[in-house]
Amino acid sequence: MKKIVFFYLFHLTTLYTFAQSFNYYENIYLKDYNYKLSIHENYYNYPQTVKIENTTNSLLDPIINLNSTETLKLSFDILADEYSPFAYTFIHCNANWEYSDLNQLEYLEGFSENFIENYNYSFNTLTNYIHYEFIFPNETVKFKKSGNYIVLVYDVEKNIPVITKRFLVHENIVNIEMDVKPAILPQNREKKQQIKLIISDYRSLNINDPAREIIINIQKNDNWNNLLKNIMPSFISDTKIEYDNPALMTFNGGDEFRDFDIKSLRYFGKNINSIETRYIQGSKIHLVDLYKDLILKYEDYKFKYDLNGKFTTSISEMKNKDLEADYSLVKFRLKTDKLIKKDIYIYGELTNWDTIPLAKMNFDLKHNEYYGYLFLKQGYYNYKYVTNQNNIVSSIENNFKETRNQYSAYVYVRILGSSYDRLVGIAKNNSNSLN
Repeated sequence: MKKIVFFYLFHLTTLYTFAQSFNYYENIYLKDYNYKLSIHENYYNYPQTVKIENTTNSLLDPIINLNSTETLKLSFDILADEYSPFAYTFIHCNANWEYSDLNQLEYLEGFSENFIENYNYSFNTLTNYIHYEFIFPNETVKFKKSGNYIVLVYDVEKNIPVITKRFLVHENIVNIEMDVKPAILPQNREKKQQIKLIISDYRSLNINDPAREIIINIQKNDNWNNLLKNIMPSFISDTKIEYDNPALMTFNGGDEFRDFDIKSLRYFGKNINSIETRYIQGSKIHLVDLYKDLILKYEDYKFKYDLNGKFTTSISEMKNKDLEADYSLVKFRLKTDKLIKKDIYIYGELTNWDTIPLAKMNFDLKHNEYYGYLFLKQGYYNYKYVTNQNNIVSSIENNFKETRNQYSAYVYVRILGSSYDRLVGIAKNNSNSLN
């Protein structure tokens, strides 16, 4: 018993000492981001396979109800042989993913900084790694306010950020009807999908000016870079608020996501051209070559099942996916007859829905095609190809009105005099009926 008490006090003291010097207002990105663990630019110097999941269903979006028993799990791998002490904390944000005006005492109950105590070493893998995970809210920390949140993981010894990941805490107060329908305007009919919202039961929030005090954000496929923000109402009455603007409330239909299956490294899964083992930079690793992707100017829509850009870790054999799943260097190849004068990136949840340097494609003059590599854990992955110009991410895939997408509407309230954006309703719908 004395040993347990000593262990707890030692960790608590260490955490307190380091946490006090960590400034989460400095050099922190309020988005899904994996930070460099050293100055080198390679796969080994970033957290890998970072996932934030609903503990009820790993494919659900990272959303929990305020004051409920719902929980989320954050997990990640560090490609290393030795354990590093990591801690986590939370940052409350406004509807635009900026720092809110609340301090941690106002939105957290319990300890604001906590050690990650659940970690294990990989085994039977070519690539060694340590798997970390924690579930929240838990007995040491809970949330007092609804809204947008960032969970921040940092290295206690090095005093550097490691991971930031977005999630939502909401209150189910208002009723939201969400309709996904074909675009009405002639120029949009073949390539876009239109959204309509109706909000009711909002008077209980004591709102005086709905146009100013209610904030609406609409998101496509759990991608915070594909968002319609600060939408104004088209009609307001005492019982409901309508948002229906054919010119502004539309999204490009896009195409179904590309995918591949590396749940097995012994047998070829979907879209796998070859699997071999090589020594690269002095390390023995798996090298996976995908079939070449083609993007043509003129194509017809073809339905296929996908995860709307997400990925899942998994192993075909009866093994522990967290500790026995191995890593592979996956080669992507792209050929297109479109004239593209911008940098091309591999894109999806596997890149944090961001155009990261490691996902940038190179051009092979000999074969007249693009190629790129990502270091990925065994599982099933979705992806697509995009460009980024002046921080505007654009897909180079074709757009179809029939594409199956998921849409999420987030309703925030900021009453005059309030210090934060309260998330009072969420609605989800998809475009499957357009297919």
